[in-house]
Amino acid sequence: MSRAKVRSFGFEELLGEILKEGLFWAALGRPSEVMPFLRGKLLSNGIGVEGGRREYLEYLLDDLERFYKRVSWSDEIDERHWKALRSFHRDIVSVISSERA
Repeated sequence: MSRAKVRSFGFEELLGEILKEGLFWAALGRPSEVMPFLRGKLLSNGIGVEGGRREYLEYLLDDLERFYKRVSWSDEIDERHWKALRSFHRDIVSVISSERA
């Protein structure tokens, strides 16, 4: 009996997967599906950030939600959506990483 190897994911990889899931939900017409989870984990009971970084993170999450709403009005997900998603990922990781340093 062999055991499957399970690869562990770090914060950046998990965040990327959650952002992708949000993009797919948005394309299905449910743009706010992952936002309560993201807000909860990033702002309150998970990774806490303080002061100006918290305000910037709240701004990024508000902007991300608006982005998902715009995606929900599109007929498809295209390259510009993926580029925007990578930008959100980079910005959120930057805010969280600078808090941890």
